[in-house]
Amino acid sequence: MRPKVTGVMNNGNQETSPAAPAVTSARASRLAAFPDELSRLKHELLQAEVRLAKARATVTGAEIDIKVLNTRLKAFAK
Repeated sequence: MRPKVTGVMNNGNQETSPAAPAVTSARASRLAAFPDELSRLKHELLQAEVRLAKARATVTGAEIDIKVLNTRLKAFAK
């Protein structure tokens, strides 16, 4: 979560609300407390992406099979 910007001064510095450091600190401590959970979630996401890629390949293969069989059926029916 990004800190809430309350204003930009002419020198380019951003002012943030006083609650911003607490939010950032809370998030950092939560991530530090569960490094194994973060690693596990990343691993599960990668596995899901691999399953999706395999499923898409299967669908593509089935679509090709259907086109080939339809062509053969049309040729046979002539």
